[in-house]
Amino acid sequence: MLCTKCKKEQATFFYSQNINGKETSAALCKSCAKQSGIDSSDILSPLFHPFAESKVQKRDSGKTCNLCGLTFSDILSLGKVGCPDCYNTFRQELRDTIRSIHGTAKHVGLTPERSTAITPEPQKEPSEEEMLRVALEAAIRDENYEEAARLRDRIKELKGEN
Repeated sequence: MLCTKCKKEQATFFYSQNINGKETSAALCKSCAKQSGIDSSDILSPLFHPFAESKVQKRDSGKTCNLCGLTFSDILSLGKVGCPDCYNTFRQELRDTIRSIHGTAKHVGLTPERSTAITPEPQKEPSEEEMLRVALEAAIRDENYEEAARLRDRIKELKGEN
């Protein structure tokens, strides 16, 4: 696709904007994008620019992630965390940043279908009395009355009915 501005070079930057239902889009080559004030090598930095002066960065304690070595300032400039350990190291700073972007740090939305499946309740271990009752029923069914009497007495003993 050719650049919509100069109509000479191949477009490498694609921009789309929707304001009050009116959509505008542009496809720019590298030089036209640069002339328009867009640095195509760092497209996402404007999204995080508002946080450069925010109270979130001012609270940056200078701590670094033990695993990847990033600071919170690095995370803000990159627009992403460096590793899974960053989430624990910068928990409060990330929570504040997410809250300032979304208004809340709590996810309120749809859950994936697979997570709505009913998970079975964890099975508890049967008590000794429950196991004896099952064995008693089996002994009676098998007409093993001596065993049934012994099991009945053990159940009474457990209940404290001597």
